[in-house]
Amino acid sequence: MKKAASTFFLFLLLLFLFTACQSDREGSESRENEDTALEQEQATQPSESELQADMENGKAEEGSSIGALMVYEAVLTLETDDFDRYQTYMNKSMKQYDAYMVETSIQKTDSGGREGHITLRVPQPSFTPFLDDLEAAAGDVKSRNISSRDVTRQYVDLEARLIAKEEIEARLLGFLEEAGATEDLVRISQDLERVQGDIESLKGEMNFLENQSEYSTITLMIKETNLSVPERTSLHTGDRIKQAFFSSLNGLASISSWVAVGLIGYSPFVVPLLVVGVWLILRYRRHSGKSE
Repeated sequence: MKKAASTFFLFLLLLFLFTACQSDREGSESRENEDTALEQEQATQPSESELQADMENGKAEEGSSIGALMVYEAVLTLETDDFDRYQTYMNKSMKQYDAYMVETSIQKTDSGGREGHITLRVPQPSFTPFLDDLEAAAGDVKSRNISSRDVTRQYVDLEARLIAKEEIEARLLGFLEEAGATEDLVRISQDLERVQGDIESLKGEMNFLENQSEYSTITLMIKETNLSVPERTSLHTGDRIKQAFFSSLNGLASISSWVAVGLIGYSPFVVPLLVVGVWLILRYRRHSGKSE
């Protein structure tokens, strides 16, 4: 009876040890699975260096949606015999071609004419006809310089960088929602602020290139020639007397000035001559008195 009880007790002990070992093995496997899942999750989350690499490389999954971008500029140097008439025609032509004025500077010359420096912007399709009209209205075109620049590649590069940074912005917003620690929130917020600043800068550069391509620039250097000299009107009698009086006073003052300058300036020669002359006159008078 005792032997049977010992055998049963030994069987229960072995069963308990086997159950405990099996439980420890399952716990170890569960912890290993959790560690593996955590490592995989960390591996799939991009690091800051990877985000920065994307920002520098400017990766974009989509191509540019815009065609060729050309920037046209022209400088005209011309002369006209009537500045007001040409300016009136220019304003009328601006309305016709939807152009607008960016800068204007007009000043008078020493000859009484006017010179103007005017900068205009016109839609690119109207660039050539508007330029031809401005030349036709001028009396003489001294020079005409036209330049063009292809900024398509520059625009496409900016567009690709913008797409990449917008993708980074979306990732950082996702990380910001999932972050729990304060340090992570601060770091992600700083990165997000920097990326958003870059996005605004890129959009500004792209808008500038688009505007430069949509509107061409024309600079006018205008000079007025063939000026009419106003005729002098006849003066009244009183004005003529006044003018003659002041003219005589000016002449008398001028003569007095020359006499004073001559006497003072040539005094080393004039004074001895005057002394000798006075001595000769007095001697002559003395001899004349003795002879009488």
